[in-house]
Amino acid sequence: MKKVGVLYICSGEYWRFWEGFYQSSEQLFLKDCDVEYFRFTDYDPFLKESISNVTSIYQEPLEWPFPTLLRYNLFYDSRDTFKNVDYLIFCNANLKFAKLITIDDLLDSKLMFATLHPGWYGKDYRKFPFETNENSLAFIERDENSKYVCGGFNGGDRLSFLKMSKALSDAIESDLKQDVIACWHDESHFNKFFNDQQKIFNLLSPSFCSPENKSLGLDEKVTVLIKDKVIGVKNKGLSYLLRYYLLKYLEKLLRILGLR
Repeated sequence: MKKVGVLYICSGEYWRFWEGFYQSSEQLFLKDCDVEYFRFTDYDPFLKESISNVTSIYQEPLEWPFPTLLRYNLFYDSRDTFKNVDYLIFCNANLKFAKLITIDDLLDSKLMFATLHPGWYGKDYRKFPFETNENSLAFIERDENSKYVCGGFNGGDRLSFLKMSKALSDAIESDLKQDVIACWHDESHFNKFFNDQQKIFNLLSPSFCSPENKSLGLDEKVTVLIKDKVIGVKNKGLSYLLRYYLLKYLEKLLRILGLR
């Protein structure tokens, strides 16, 4: 039986999502595989808890946006912990599985998988929120073959995933040395990597990353829970708050005007 390592970060208040994620995963996710969860957290009860298929690893809380920006550094630095698994899959803390999913559903004979971003599904590629700062290693010269993928659900065979993690962490570190942070943090860098190497990826539909509050008209496989209903967004700092609410109001205005 194939062995899969699920990478799950729940530092700060994100521990609140764990129970729903774990229960849904145990019921529906990769029942054709032997799954081990690597839970990165600073939540003391989790660090003291003993579950046979869960390894808890201490992760110190960081100021936003570093918990997301540096996640691939974390994965690569922890690579020896994963040496006994065949595949590595990263799952955002606020995911919940809605349908049975097999490893073949994800990979379909490819080395890795990525998931189309539900917010940009079916949109003009010229509007995708790629990094536009040419000083960033996440910068993308878009064309009609460009795809925008979400940062919260991806994976692949262990060596391929770790190779990607090293490439992303190196690119992000290089940006930071130049005082550059990509517009959507690690997701911007992941999009750069994906668009440069689309051939190695199986591209999943947004049904594998379906927003809780929005119907995509697809057979929902994985639900993305609304974070601010559970933990709020204040812990992410002023700049995130301003951008979060600005985008919310802009989206509402576009709907009113019939432009979205």
